[in-house]
Amino acid sequence: MTRHDPKTLEHTPSYGHEETQEYWGPITREAYGPEWYATIFAFAESPVDSNVLWAGSDDGYVNVSRNNGKSWTKVTPPDLPEFALISVIEPSSHSAAEAYVAATRYKLQDNRPYLYKTSDYGKTWTKIISGIPDYDFTRVIREDPGRRGLLYAGTETGAYVSFNDGAHWQPLKLGLPVVPVHDLLVKDGDLVAATHGRGFWILDHAALLRQFDTTSLGDEVHLFAPETTVRFRQNASPAGGFGNDVTGSGENPIVGVHIPFYLKNAPAGPVTLKILRERNGSLEEARTFALDTTGTAAAAAGGRGGRRGGARGKTTALKGPNTFVWDFRYAGANVIPDAVFQGQAVGPLAPPGTYRVELTVNGRTYTQSFKLVKDPRVTYSDAELEEQFQFMKRVSDRLEQTMSTVRRIRDMRQRAEAMVAAAKKSGMNAPELDRALKALNDKLYLIEERLVQFRARAGEDLINYPTGIDSKLARLLDFTSMADAPPTEGEKELYGRLSEGVTDRIRLVDQVEKQEYNSVVKVAGGAQ
Repeated sequence: MTRHDPKTLEHTPSYGHEETQEYWGPITREAYGPEWYATIFAFAESPVDSNVLWAGSDDGYVNVSRNNGKSWTKVTPPDLPEFALISVIEPSSHSAAEAYVAATRYKLQDNRPYLYKTSDYGKTWTKIISGIPDYDFTRVIREDPGRRGLLYAGTETGAYVSFNDGAHWQPLKLGLPVVPVHDLLVKDGDLVAATHGRGFWILDHAALLRQFDTTSLGDEVHLFAPETTVRFRQNASPAGGFGNDVTGSGENPIVGVHIPFYLKNAPAGPVTLKILRERNGSLEEARTFALDTTGTAAAAAGGRGGRRGGARGKTTALKGPNTFVWDFRYAGANVIPDAVFQGQAVGPLAPPGTYRVELTVNGRTYTQSFKLVKDPRVTYSDAELEEQFQFMKRVSDRLEQTMSTVRRIRDMRQRAEAMVAAAKKSGMNAPELDRALKALNDKLYLIEERLVQFRARAGEDLINYPTGIDSKLARLLDFTSMADAPPTEGEKELYGRLSEGVTDRIRLVDQVEKQEYNSVVKVAGGAQ
Protein backbone atom coordinates (compact mmCIF):
# COMPACT_ATOMS: atom_id res chain seq x y z
CA MET A 1 0.00 0.00 0.00
CA THR A 2 3.11 2.20 -0.08
CA ARG A 3 6.04 2.63 -2.44
CA HIS A 4 8.29 0.88 0.10
CA ASP A 5 11.40 2.38 -1.44
CA PRO A 6 14.53 1.18 0.44
CA LYS A 7 16.05 4.64 0.12
CA THR A 8 13.32 5.99 2.45
CA LEU A 9 13.36 3.14 4.96
CA GLU A 10 16.86 3.41 6.49
CA HIS A 11 17.07 3.41 10.26
CA THR A 12 17.77 6.64 12.06
CA PRO A 13 21.27 6.50 13.56
CA SER A 14 21.66 6.78 17.31
CA TYR A 15 24.51 8.19 19.39
CA GLY A 16 26.11 4.79 19.16
CA HIS A 17 25.59 4.55 15.42
CA GLU A 18 26.87 7.83 14.02
CA GLU A 19 28.03 6.85 10.56
CA THR A 20 26.10 8.28 7.62
CA GLN A 21 24.80 6.45 4.58
CA GLU A 22 24.25 7.41 0.95
CA TYR A 23 20.80 8.96 1.33
CA TRP A 24 21.16 10.46 4.80
CA GLY A 25 22.93 13.60 3.74
CA PRO A 26 25.69 15.34 5.66
CA ILE A 27 23.80 15.57 9.01
CA THR A 28 22.47 13.10 11.53
CA ARG A 29 18.74 12.60 11.19
CA GLU A 30 16.30 13.69 13.88
CA ALA A 31 15.58 11.18 16.60
CA TYR A 32 11.83 10.78 15.90
CA GLY A 33 12.42 10.00 12.24
CA PRO A 34 10.46 12.51 10.15
CA GLU A 35 12.51 11.47 7.15
CA TRP A 36 11.05 7.98 7.14
CA TYR A 37 8.49 7.29 4.41
CA ALA A 38 6.24 4.38 3.37
CA THR A 39 3.62 5.62 5.85
CA ILE A 40 -0.18 5.59 5.52
CA PHE A 41 -0.74 9.35 5.84
CA ALA A 42 -4.43 9.63 4.91
CA PHE A 43 -7.22 7.21 5.79
CA ALA A 44 -10.99 7.55 5.50
CA GLU A 45 -14.16 5.48 5.65
CA SER A 46 -17.03 6.15 3.27
CA PRO A 47 -19.99 7.69 5.13
CA VAL A 48 -22.26 5.98 2.61
CA ASP A 49 -20.85 2.43 2.87
CA SER A 50 -18.69 1.45 5.85
CA ASN A 51 -17.11 -1.37 3.82
CA VAL A 52 -15.44 1.17 1.53
CA LEU A 53 -12.10 2.35 2.90
CA TRP A 54 -9.57 4.69 1.33
CA ALA A 55 -5.85 4.95 2.15
CA GLY A 56 -3.15 7.29 0.91
CA SER A 57 0.57 7.11 1.58
CA ASP A 58 3.18 9.79 2.05
CA ASP A 59 5.09 8.40 -0.91
CA GLY A 60 2.36 8.73 -3.52
CA TYR A 61 0.01 5.71 -3.49
CA VAL A 62 -3.80 5.64 -3.21
CA ASN A 63 -5.58 2.38 -2.34
CA VAL A 64 -9.23 1.44 -1.91
CA SER A 65 -10.91 -1.48 -0.19
CA ARG A 66 -14.54 -2.39 -0.84
CA ASN A 67 -14.68 -5.25 1.65
CA ASN A 68 -13.80 -3.56 4.94
CA GLY A 69 -10.02 -3.92 4.48
CA LYS A 70 -9.85 -7.62 3.60
CA SER A 71 -8.24 -6.74 0.30
CA TRP A 72 -6.95 -3.56 -1.30
CA THR A 73 -6.66 -2.23 -4.85
CA LYS A 74 -4.09 0.35 -5.91
CA VAL A 75 -5.93 3.20 -7.63
CA THR A 76 -3.33 5.98 -7.70
CA PRO A 77 -4.17 8.72 -10.25
CA PRO A 78 -1.98 7.85 -13.24
CA ASP A 79 -0.76 11.42 -13.82
CA LEU A 80 0.16 12.05 -10.18
CA PRO A 81 3.97 12.46 -10.05
CA GLU A 82 6.03 10.08 -7.94
CA PHE A 83 6.50 10.63 -4.21
CA ALA A 84 3.52 12.99 -3.85
CA LEU A 85 2.27 13.08 -0.27
CA ILE A 86 -1.41 12.08 -0.18
CA SER A 87 -2.50 14.68 2.34
CA VAL A 88 -6.27 14.08 2.51
CA ILE A 89 -8.75 11.63 1.02
CA GLU A 90 -12.37 12.81 1.21
CA PRO A 91 -14.98 10.12 0.49
CA SER A 92 -18.20 11.65 -0.77
CA SER A 93 -21.19 11.70 1.57
CA HIS A 94 -23.46 11.30 -1.49
CA SER A 95 -22.02 8.21 -3.19
CA ALA A 96 -19.73 5.41 -2.03
CA ALA A 97 -18.03 5.36 -5.44
CA GLU A 98 -16.98 9.01 -5.23
CA ALA A 99 -13.93 10.40 -3.47
CA TYR A 100 -11.56 13.37 -3.62
CA VAL A 101 -7.80 13.54 -3.09
CA ALA A 102 -5.48 16.40 -2.12
CA ALA A 103 -1.72 15.89 -2.51
CA THR A 104 1.48 17.93 -2.14
CA ARG A 105 5.03 17.75 -3.57
CA TYR A 106 6.53 20.93 -2.12
CA LYS A 107 9.25 18.87 -0.42
CA LEU A 108 10.42 17.99 -3.91
CA GLN A 109 10.48 21.66 -5.01
CA ASP A 110 7.10 21.27 -6.72
CA ASN A 111 4.57 23.84 -5.51
CA ARG A 112 1.81 22.99 -7.98
CA PRO A 113 -1.70 22.07 -6.71
CA TYR A 114 -2.83 18.45 -6.95
CA LEU A 115 -6.56 17.78 -6.53
CA TYR A 116 -8.40 14.79 -8.02
CA LYS A 117 -11.87 13.27 -8.00
CA THR A 118 -13.21 9.84 -8.91
CA SER A 119 -16.75 8.57 -9.43
CA ASP A 120 -15.92 4.89 -9.93
CA TYR A 121 -13.91 3.79 -6.88
CA GLY A 122 -10.66 5.11 -8.37
CA LYS A 123 -10.76 3.35 -11.72
CA THR A 124 -10.55 6.76 -13.37
CA TRP A 125 -9.58 10.16 -11.99
CA THR A 126 -10.13 13.75 -13.06
CA LYS A 127 -7.72 16.50 -12.10
CA ILE A 128 -9.66 19.47 -10.67
CA ILE A 129 -7.37 22.50 -10.17
CA SER A 130 -8.79 25.17 -12.52
CA GLY A 131 -8.74 28.53 -10.75
CA ILE A 132 -5.98 27.66 -8.26
CA PRO A 133 -2.61 29.28 -9.09
CA ASP A 134 0.28 27.00 -10.04
CA TYR A 135 2.31 28.13 -7.02
CA ASP A 136 -0.42 27.45 -4.41
CA PHE A 137 -0.06 23.79 -3.43
CA THR A 138 -3.10 22.02 -1.98
CA ARG A 139 -3.22 20.45 1.49
CA VAL A 140 -6.89 19.52 1.96
CA ILE A 141 -10.16 19.08 0.07
CA ARG A 142 -13.61 18.66 1.66
CA GLU A 143 -17.10 18.15 0.27
CA ASP A 144 -20.10 19.93 1.78
CA PRO A 145 -22.42 17.21 3.14
CA GLY A 146 -25.48 19.34 2.38
CA ARG A 147 -24.91 19.89 -1.35
CA ARG A 148 -23.39 17.55 -3.84
CA GLY A 149 -20.49 19.08 -5.78
CA LEU A 150 -19.93 21.96 -3.34
CA LEU A 151 -16.23 21.64 -2.48
CA TYR A 152 -13.77 23.47 -0.24
CA ALA A 153 -9.99 23.37 -0.58
CA GLY A 154 -7.21 24.50 1.74
CA THR A 155 -3.90 25.57 0.21
CA GLU A 156 -0.61 27.02 1.35
CA THR A 157 -2.04 30.54 1.18
CA GLY A 158 -5.73 30.22 2.04
CA ALA A 159 -9.06 28.64 1.08
CA TYR A 160 -11.03 28.09 -2.12
CA VAL A 161 -14.57 27.05 -3.00
CA SER A 162 -16.03 25.26 -6.01
CA PHE A 163 -19.75 25.17 -6.78
CA ASN A 164 -19.43 22.73 -9.70
CA ASP A 165 -17.63 19.70 -8.31
CA GLY A 166 -14.15 21.11 -8.89
CA ALA A 167 -14.58 22.24 -12.48
CA HIS A 168 -13.61 25.72 -11.32
CA TRP A 169 -12.33 27.16 -8.04
CA GLN A 170 -12.52 30.69 -6.65
CA PRO A 171 -10.95 32.24 -3.54
CA LEU A 172 -12.91 32.03 -0.28
CA LYS A 173 -11.07 34.66 1.75
CA LEU A 174 -13.71 36.79 3.50
CA GLY A 175 -11.23 38.11 6.04
CA LEU A 176 -9.03 35.02 6.22
CA PRO A 177 -5.36 36.12 6.26
CA VAL A 178 -2.70 34.63 4.02
CA VAL A 179 -2.01 31.41 5.89
CA PRO A 180 -1.52 27.68 5.23
CA VAL A 181 -4.83 25.84 5.71
CA HIS A 182 -4.05 22.29 6.80
CA ASP A 183 -7.61 21.04 7.33
CA LEU A 184 -11.26 22.03 6.85
CA LEU A 185 -14.45 20.84 8.51
CA VAL A 186 -18.12 21.58 7.83
CA LYS A 187 -19.90 21.61 11.17
CA ASP A 188 -23.51 22.67 11.80
CA GLY A 189 -23.53 24.92 8.76
CA ASP A 190 -20.19 26.60 9.54
CA LEU A 191 -16.84 26.05 7.83
CA VAL A 192 -13.92 25.59 10.23
CA ALA A 193 -10.33 26.03 9.05
CA ALA A 194 -7.28 24.73 10.93
CA THR A 195 -4.32 26.91 9.97
CA HIS A 196 -0.59 26.69 10.59
CA GLY A 197 0.41 29.54 12.88
CA ARG A 198 -2.82 31.58 13.03
CA GLY A 199 -5.15 29.31 15.00
CA PHE A 200 -8.67 28.23 14.08
CA TRP A 201 -10.90 30.30 11.82
CA ILE A 202 -14.66 29.83 11.35
CA LEU A 203 -16.71 31.01 8.39
CA ASP A 204 -20.11 31.43 10.03
CA HIS A 205 -23.22 30.47 8.07
CA ALA A 206 -21.23 28.83 5.28
CA ALA A 207 -24.35 26.72 4.65
CA LEU A 208 -25.64 29.72 2.71
CA LEU A 209 -23.23 28.71 -0.08
CA ARG A 210 -25.43 25.65 -0.67
CA GLN A 211 -28.12 27.97 -2.03
CA PHE A 212 -25.83 29.78 -4.49
CA ASP A 213 -26.66 28.96 -8.09
CA THR A 214 -27.35 30.72 -11.36
CA THR A 215 -31.03 31.03 -10.47
CA SER A 216 -30.66 32.56 -7.01
CA LEU A 217 -27.99 35.02 -8.09
CA GLY A 218 -29.83 35.92 -11.29
CA ASP A 219 -33.19 36.82 -9.70
CA GLU A 220 -34.22 40.44 -9.33
CA VAL A 221 -34.91 39.65 -5.67
CA HIS A 222 -33.93 36.45 -3.91
CA LEU A 223 -34.72 35.61 -0.30
CA PHE A 224 -32.48 32.78 0.89
CA ALA A 225 -33.78 30.22 3.36
CA PRO A 226 -32.45 30.96 6.88
CA GLU A 227 -30.74 27.98 8.45
CA THR A 228 -32.08 26.22 11.54
CA THR A 229 -30.97 28.48 14.39
CA VAL A 230 -30.12 27.63 17.98
CA ARG A 231 -31.90 29.92 20.43
CA PHE A 232 -28.76 31.13 22.17
CA ARG A 233 -28.84 33.92 24.72
CA GLN A 234 -27.70 37.33 23.49
CA ASN A 235 -24.91 37.69 26.07
CA ALA A 236 -23.19 34.64 24.61
CA SER A 237 -21.82 36.90 21.89
CA PRO A 238 -19.25 39.72 22.12
CA ALA A 239 -21.54 41.65 19.81
CA GLY A 240 -24.01 41.56 22.69
CA GLY A 241 -21.55 43.23 25.04
CA PHE A 242 -19.74 40.23 26.55
CA GLY A 243 -16.16 39.12 26.07
CA ASN A 244 -14.99 41.76 23.59
CA ASP A 245 -12.21 42.95 25.86
CA VAL A 246 -10.57 39.54 26.33
CA THR A 247 -7.14 39.64 24.72
CA GLY A 248 -6.82 37.12 21.93
CA SER A 249 -10.46 36.02 22.13
CA GLY A 250 -12.36 35.12 19.02
CA GLU A 251 -15.26 37.14 17.65
CA ASN A 252 -18.60 35.39 17.77
CA PRO A 253 -21.33 36.11 15.22
CA ILE A 254 -24.30 38.25 16.21
CA VAL A 255 -26.79 36.05 18.03
CA GLY A 256 -30.06 35.71 16.15
CA VAL A 257 -31.64 34.38 12.97
CA HIS A 258 -29.55 35.51 10.01
CA ILE A 259 -31.85 36.28 7.08
CA PRO A 260 -29.86 36.77 3.85
CA PHE A 261 -31.40 38.24 0.71
CA TYR A 262 -30.14 39.62 -2.58
CA LEU A 263 -31.39 42.67 -4.49
CA LYS A 264 -30.19 42.88 -8.09
CA ASN A 265 -31.19 46.55 -8.23
CA ALA A 266 -31.86 49.28 -5.69
CA PRO A 267 -35.49 49.00 -4.48
CA ALA A 268 -37.91 51.50 -6.02
CA GLY A 269 -40.15 51.69 -2.95
CA PRO A 270 -40.55 50.59 0.69
CA VAL A 271 -39.05 47.28 1.80
CA THR A 272 -40.58 45.40 4.73
CA LEU A 273 -39.55 42.23 6.48
CA LYS A 274 -42.05 40.31 8.58
CA ILE A 275 -41.44 37.43 10.99
CA LEU A 276 -44.37 35.06 11.62
CA ARG A 277 -44.78 31.97 13.74
CA GLU A 278 -46.45 28.87 12.31
CA ARG A 279 -48.53 27.34 15.09
CA ASN A 280 -51.61 25.12 15.13
CA GLY A 281 -52.22 25.67 11.44
CA SER A 282 -52.21 29.45 11.67
CA LEU A 283 -49.72 32.30 11.46
CA GLU A 284 -48.94 34.66 14.35
CA GLU A 285 -47.06 37.87 13.64
CA ALA A 286 -43.94 38.20 15.75
CA ARG A 287 -42.35 41.34 14.35
CA THR A 288 -42.46 43.60 11.30
CA PHE A 289 -39.58 45.81 10.20
CA ALA A 290 -39.46 48.64 7.71
CA LEU A 291 -35.98 48.43 6.17
CA ASP A 292 -34.05 51.52 5.20
CA THR A 293 -33.24 51.76 1.50
CA THR A 294 -30.80 54.68 1.82
CA GLY A 295 -28.12 53.04 3.97
CA THR A 296 -28.49 55.51 6.84
CA ALA A 297 -30.64 53.51 9.26
CA ALA A 298 -29.43 52.44 12.70
CA ALA A 299 -30.63 49.50 14.72
CA ALA A 300 -34.29 49.64 15.71
CA ALA A 301 -34.81 51.32 19.08
CA GLY A 302 -37.64 52.16 21.44
CA GLY A 303 -38.23 54.97 23.93
CA ARG A 304 -36.25 56.08 26.96
CA GLY A 305 -37.30 52.95 28.81
CA GLY A 306 -35.12 50.76 26.63
CA ARG A 307 -34.88 49.00 23.27
CA ARG A 308 -38.09 47.31 22.18
CA GLY A 309 -36.15 44.45 20.67
CA GLY A 310 -36.27 42.84 17.25
CA ALA A 311 -33.24 43.65 15.07
CA ARG A 312 -29.48 43.72 15.43
CA GLY A 313 -26.84 44.66 12.93
CA LYS A 314 -27.83 46.13 9.56
CA THR A 315 -31.47 47.11 9.05
CA THR A 316 -30.98 48.23 5.47
CA ALA A 317 -32.09 46.89 2.09
CA LEU A 318 -29.55 47.96 -0.53
CA LYS A 319 -28.53 46.84 -3.97
CA GLY A 320 -26.50 43.64 -3.72
CA PRO A 321 -26.24 41.14 -0.85
CA ASN A 322 -27.97 41.94 2.45
CA THR A 323 -28.28 40.19 5.79
CA PHE A 324 -30.89 41.03 8.40
CA VAL A 325 -30.53 39.57 11.91
CA TRP A 326 -33.63 38.97 14.02
CA ASP A 327 -32.74 38.64 17.71
CA PHE A 328 -35.59 36.19 18.52
CA ARG A 329 -37.69 38.93 20.12
CA TYR A 330 -41.35 39.60 19.52
CA ALA A 331 -42.42 43.24 19.38
CA GLY A 332 -42.19 44.89 22.79
CA ALA A 333 -44.67 47.28 24.36
CA ASN A 334 -45.13 50.64 22.61
CA VAL A 335 -43.57 52.86 25.27
CA ILE A 336 -44.49 56.51 25.80
CA PRO A 337 -41.48 58.49 24.49
CA ASP A 338 -40.86 60.43 27.73
CA ALA A 339 -41.52 57.51 30.10
CA VAL A 340 -38.76 56.90 32.65
CA PHE A 341 -38.88 53.49 34.27
CA GLN A 342 -36.72 50.65 35.47
CA GLY A 343 -36.08 47.66 33.26
CA GLN A 344 -36.48 47.33 29.51
CA ALA A 345 -39.65 46.99 27.48
CA VAL A 346 -38.26 44.13 25.43
CA GLY A 347 -40.61 41.76 23.71
CA PRO A 348 -40.90 38.10 24.68
CA LEU A 349 -38.17 35.73 23.50
CA ALA A 350 -39.60 33.56 20.72
CA PRO A 351 -40.00 29.90 21.73
CA PRO A 352 -38.65 26.96 19.71
CA GLY A 353 -40.76 26.17 16.66
CA THR A 354 -41.31 26.80 12.97
CA TYR A 355 -41.29 30.36 11.67
CA ARG A 356 -41.72 32.17 8.39
CA VAL A 357 -40.03 35.26 7.01
CA GLU A 358 -41.79 37.42 4.43
CA LEU A 359 -39.76 39.98 2.48
CA THR A 360 -41.77 42.52 0.47
CA VAL A 361 -39.92 44.48 -2.23
CA ASN A 362 -41.56 46.65 -4.88
CA GLY A 363 -44.97 45.26 -3.94
CA ARG A 364 -44.00 41.59 -4.29
CA THR A 365 -43.63 39.25 -1.30
CA TYR A 366 -41.01 36.47 -1.03
CA THR A 367 -41.32 33.75 1.63
CA GLN A 368 -39.04 31.26 3.37
CA SER A 369 -39.51 29.05 6.45
CA PHE A 370 -37.00 28.29 9.17
CA LYS A 371 -36.81 26.64 12.58
CA LEU A 372 -35.74 27.78 16.03
CA VAL A 373 -34.39 25.05 18.30
CA LYS A 374 -33.55 25.37 21.98
CA ASP A 375 -30.04 25.65 23.36
CA PRO A 376 -28.87 22.02 23.81
CA ARG A 377 -27.62 22.94 27.29
CA VAL A 378 -31.14 23.85 28.44
CA THR A 379 -32.82 21.06 30.41
CA TYR A 380 -36.37 22.44 30.25
CA SER A 381 -38.71 21.11 27.55
CA ASP A 382 -40.11 23.02 24.61
CA ALA A 383 -43.48 22.99 26.38
CA GLU A 384 -41.97 24.73 29.42
CA LEU A 385 -40.29 27.32 27.19
CA GLU A 386 -43.68 27.85 25.54
CA GLU A 387 -45.11 28.50 29.02
CA GLN A 388 -42.40 31.09 29.62
CA PHE A 389 -43.16 32.75 26.29
CA GLN A 390 -46.90 32.94 26.95
CA PHE A 391 -46.26 34.41 30.42
CA MET A 392 -43.88 37.06 29.05
CA LYS A 393 -46.38 37.89 26.34
CA ARG A 394 -49.05 38.53 28.97
CA VAL A 395 -46.68 40.73 30.94
CA SER A 396 -45.68 42.64 27.80
CA ASP A 397 -49.35 43.07 26.82
CA ARG A 398 -50.11 44.46 30.29
CA LEU A 399 -47.26 46.93 29.93
CA GLU A 400 -48.68 47.94 26.55
CA GLN A 401 -52.10 48.37 28.20
CA THR A 402 -50.50 50.48 30.94
CA MET A 403 -48.98 52.81 28.36
CA SER A 404 -52.18 53.05 26.32
CA THR A 405 -54.12 53.93 29.49
CA VAL A 406 -51.68 56.75 30.20
CA ARG A 407 -52.14 57.99 26.63
CA ARG A 408 -55.88 57.94 27.21
CA ILE A 409 -55.47 59.96 30.43
CA ARG A 410 -53.27 62.55 28.73
CA ASP A 411 -55.58 62.80 25.75
CA MET A 412 -58.55 63.34 28.08
CA ARG A 413 -56.65 66.06 29.93
CA GLN A 414 -55.60 67.82 26.72
CA ARG A 415 -59.17 67.78 25.37
CA ALA A 416 -60.50 69.17 28.64
CA GLU A 417 -57.86 71.92 28.74
CA ALA A 418 -58.66 72.86 25.14
CA MET A 419 -62.38 73.09 25.92
CA VAL A 420 -61.74 75.26 28.99
CA ALA A 421 -59.43 77.57 27.05
CA ALA A 422 -62.00 77.93 24.28
CA ALA A 423 -64.79 78.59 26.82
CA LYS A 424 -62.75 81.30 28.54
CA LYS A 425 -62.18 83.03 25.21
CA SER A 426 -65.93 83.07 24.66
CA GLY A 427 -66.43 84.89 27.99
CA MET A 428 -67.72 82.02 30.13
CA ASN A 429 -67.24 81.86 33.95
CA ALA A 430 -63.48 81.34 34.40
CA PRO A 431 -63.52 80.32 38.12
CA GLU A 432 -66.15 77.67 37.49
CA LEU A 433 -64.16 76.34 34.53
CA ASP A 434 -60.95 76.25 36.60
CA ARG A 435 -62.67 74.36 39.40
CA ALA A 436 -64.04 71.75 37.00
CA LEU A 437 -60.64 71.33 35.32
CA LYS A 438 -58.85 71.08 38.68
CA ALA A 439 -61.28 68.41 39.89
CA LEU A 440 -60.55 66.41 36.73
CA ASN A 441 -56.75 66.79 36.95
CA ASP A 442 -56.67 65.94 40.66
CA LYS A 443 -58.15 62.56 39.80
CA LEU A 444 -56.20 61.97 36.58
CA TYR A 445 -52.73 62.82 37.95
CA LEU A 446 -53.26 60.51 40.92
CA ILE A 447 -54.20 57.63 38.63
CA GLU A 448 -51.41 58.38 36.14
CA GLU A 449 -48.73 58.44 38.83
CA ARG A 450 -49.59 54.89 39.84
CA LEU A 451 -49.20 53.77 36.24
CA VAL A 452 -46.08 55.77 35.27
CA GLN A 453 -43.92 58.16 37.29
CA PHE A 454 -44.46 61.28 35.21
CA ARG A 455 -42.38 63.45 37.57
CA ALA A 456 -39.19 61.53 36.76
CA ARG A 457 -36.85 62.97 34.13
CA ALA A 458 -33.95 60.56 34.73
CA GLY A 459 -33.52 57.16 36.27
CA GLU A 460 -32.15 58.60 39.51
CA ASP A 461 -35.45 60.46 40.06
CA LEU A 462 -37.08 57.14 40.87
CA ILE A 463 -35.15 57.15 44.15
CA ASN A 464 -37.16 60.19 45.22
CA TYR A 465 -40.51 59.41 43.61
CA PRO A 466 -42.44 56.14 43.91
CA THR A 467 -42.13 53.87 40.89
CA GLY A 468 -45.19 53.14 38.79
CA ILE A 469 -46.66 49.87 37.64
CA ASP A 470 -44.75 50.28 34.37
CA SER A 471 -41.39 49.85 36.17
CA LYS A 472 -42.63 46.78 38.01
CA LEU A 473 -43.91 45.14 34.83
CA ALA A 474 -40.70 45.96 32.94
CA ARG A 475 -38.58 44.53 35.76
CA LEU A 476 -40.77 41.44 35.83
CA LEU A 477 -40.02 41.03 32.12
CA ASP A 478 -36.31 41.33 32.91
CA PHE A 479 -36.40 38.76 35.70
CA THR A 480 -38.54 36.28 33.74
CA SER A 481 -36.21 36.43 30.72
CA MET A 482 -32.98 35.95 32.68
CA ALA A 483 -33.02 32.20 32.04
CA ASP A 484 -34.67 29.69 29.74
CA ALA A 485 -37.15 28.42 32.30
CA PRO A 486 -40.89 28.57 33.02
CA PRO A 487 -42.09 31.40 35.34
CA THR A 488 -41.84 30.86 39.06
CA GLU A 489 -44.82 30.93 41.41
CA GLY A 490 -43.54 34.23 42.80
CA GLU A 491 -43.45 35.77 39.31
CA LYS A 492 -46.97 34.56 38.62
CA GLU A 493 -48.21 36.00 41.92
CA LEU A 494 -46.54 39.36 41.25
CA TYR A 495 -48.03 39.52 37.77
CA GLY A 496 -51.47 38.84 39.22
CA ARG A 497 -51.18 41.78 41.62
CA LEU A 498 -49.79 44.15 38.96
CA SER A 499 -52.47 43.07 36.50
CA GLU A 500 -55.17 43.83 39.05
CA GLY A 501 -53.56 47.22 39.60
CA VAL A 502 -53.81 48.05 35.90
CA THR A 503 -57.42 46.84 35.75
CA ASP A 504 -58.35 48.97 38.78
CA ARG A 505 -56.81 52.09 37.19
CA ILE A 506 -58.68 51.49 33.94
CA ARG A 507 -61.90 51.23 35.93
CA LEU A 508 -61.07 54.51 37.71
CA VAL A 509 -60.35 56.24 34.39
CA ASP A 510 -63.76 55.09 33.16
CA GLN A 511 -65.36 56.63 36.25
CA VAL A 512 -63.47 59.91 35.88
CA GLU A 513 -64.50 60.14 32.24
CA LYS A 514 -68.15 59.67 33.18
CA GLN A 515 -68.04 62.13 36.07
CA GLU A 516 -65.29 64.77 36.22
CA TYR A 517 -64.58 64.88 32.47
CA ASN A 518 -68.24 65.12 31.59
CA SER A 519 -68.56 67.90 34.21
CA VAL A 520 -65.89 69.88 32.33
CA VAL A 521 -67.77 69.29 29.08
CA LYS A 522 -70.99 70.42 30.71
CA VAL A 523 -69.47 73.56 32.28
CA ALA A 524 -67.57 74.48 29.12
CA GLY A 525 -70.70 73.94 27.10
CA GLY A 526 -68.87 71.66 24.69
CA ALA A 527 -66.63 74.52 23.53
CA GLN A 528 -63.58 73.48 21.51
